[in-house]
Amino acid sequence: MAQLQRKTNKKVKVKKENELLGTLLSVMGVGLFIVLSWGAVYLLYLSR
Repeated sequence: MAQLQRKTNKKVKVKKENELLGTLLSVMGVGLFIVLSWGAVYLLYLSR
């Protein structure tokens, strides 16, 4: 029975790592969008 629990724990660990990777990519995407938006507004300001 102990072996069955180890296999279950490994599957849960991999699932959590995948969820964290997805979260990281989402946060990085939102951050990139914010930086690009600020850059566009700054360039618009400089052109006027």
